[in-house]
Amino acid sequence: MKADTRCLVCSVNQALRVLDKYIRSEEEKWIRLQDMMKIISNLKWGLKPIEMGEVIYGEIGKMIGKRDIYEREKKRSNEMALTILEKIKRAVRDSADPLYDAAKLSIAGNLIDLGAPTWDEERIYNKILEILEKPFGINDFEIFKEQLSNATSMLFITDNAGEIVFDRFFIEIMKEYNSSVQVFVAAKSKPIINDATVEEAKEIMDGVATVIDSGMTIPGTIVEKSSDAFRKLFFESDIVVSKGQGNFEGLDEEENEKLYFLLTVKCPVVADYLKVPEGTMIFMKNTKKR
Repeated sequence: MKADTRCLVCSVNQALRVLDKYIRSEEEKWIRLQDMMKIISNLKWGLKPIEMGEVIYGEIGKMIGKRDIYEREKKRSNEMALTILEKIKRAVRDSADPLYDAAKLSIAGNLIDLGAPTWDEERIYNKILEILEKPFGINDFEIFKEQLSNATSMLFITDNAGEIVFDRFFIEIMKEYNSSVQVFVAAKSKPIINDATVEEAKEIMDGVATVIDSGMTIPGTIVEKSSDAFRKLFFESDIVVSKGQGNFEGLDEEENEKLYFLLTVKCPVVADYLKVPEGTMIFMKNTKKR
């Protein structure tokens, strides 16, 4: 999926959010944002949005001297998600289809910015209950469920911190549905925005899945830039689950019919691309074959 002109505007806004977080002086922010706008203006046509993100966050990280820009927010996201999961997991397990509801919970975790100061646990909990009542806008879940029943291997590509807590629960439910499936979880090589890193994924996924380094330093996944271990699992696993919008942006043109995209549509560019409203939850099988 290629970026369009709206992605340039979004990139400026993302840069400004980081500058607002770390710089108090309006004059310094003015100068720094001008520097970032020069960098953004030189980005070439034809990039994927996540390739733009790699440049923007790399440059702004160097500018403010921070390797992990959202370190505190990621930690808070995981802590809050663990608390919320304790409140909701019994209802999911007792539902008519725990696998379906666990999938929705995993995707719902992508919709809410758990690290935002304005979100408290009660509001998030109530929002998730609301989301669980909504259907998928694109729904290939039953196809996935049938394929899962016969699978022996799965590659699960993670997205954000916080969300990864609900991903773990989804993986637990999948392994209860099919105890024969071995799950490998791919996470980022180093911090980028609020994506889960290998170290963070290992902490959350301990005892449930084997965590591998995807080789990615961008806010998504591009197969040709990934690690050897990732590429092997991507093409040889019985099922590949891609979580989040960034991974969708990087993988939607891949020819892999075992690939499923699970995401919440969070911007107008992706909404137009998929022909669905913003906020739609997607559980979509990739139709492109090798």
